[in-house]
Amino acid sequence: MTKRSHNKKRNVGIIYEQLLATIAAGIVENNSKKTSQGQTLIARFFREGTELYKEHRLFKAMVEPEIKDGSLATKILDEAKKAARSHHKTRLTREKNRLIREININFGKDFYNTKVKNYTEYATIQTLLNDWRAYSEADISRVTLFEQKAHDILLKPKDNKSLKEMKDDQVDNLVVKVMTEKFNDKYSKQLTEVQQMLVKEYVFAENGDTKGFKSMLRKIQETVIKNLSDYEIECDNNHVANKINEVKEDIRTLNINTLDDNTMTRFLTLCDLSDELREK
Repeated sequence: MTKRSHNKKRNVGIIYEQLLATIAAGIVENNSKKTSQGQTLIARFFREGTELYKEHRLFKAMVEPEIKDGSLATKILDEAKKAARSHHKTRLTREKNRLIREININFGKDFYNTKVKNYTEYATIQTLLNDWRAYSEADISRVTLFEQKAHDILLKPKDNKSLKEMKDDQVDNLVVKVMTEKFNDKYSKQLTEVQQMLVKEYVFAENGDTKGFKSMLRKIQETVIKNLSDYEIECDNNHVANKINEVKEDIRTLNINTLDDNTMTRFLTLCDLSDELREK
């Protein structure tokens, strides 16, 4: 069986977790630049429709679920293999190259030293995805071994950790889960990564740690106002353009010191507005 070292820079599962860890560190350190850079890279490179987004979904499907039935785990692997082979290899390579370049520019090479708890599992999955796409060029004995490892990962009991636990071990997983579901229902949509982080900071704030929550609200305000200013320059509708300054002023005056569901709902909506403006 051929052995080769694992290139973690090209491992989508590892890179994504390192980006989340960097964003969380930025919130804890009150480093808005670090947080913003991490969020921007995720929004840019892992947006729906990209090959990185497709591969990351495969990672989640193969690492996160706790499957009780071995035959079901086998079916999941079969479907994952088909999905992996349907990806556009050239585009995926190009997107990974661009992401690595942007990470190097924004964070430097120390970024890759950020520890990821499930490193071995992510390395297994990435190696398997690569070999599945290699078809006849892949080492059959290695593919067989790693398919068994992936099967074991699916059957493994899970103890998933979330971003909040990187900050405060006393915060209960269930609290954040319930709060996220609550706002999913109230907001009538699935929350984005940034919105989920805001929910987690809301939980911290309810436990007395309001610094990160207020910092994130402030950052959302600044981002939306900047996006509105950018849109104002390109807007060719005079009526809309005349209203933009009023909207920006309303956003500037939003109270970030009030800790309640109404504040959360307003800022969840601002996150959506920011996403829509960036797409225009």
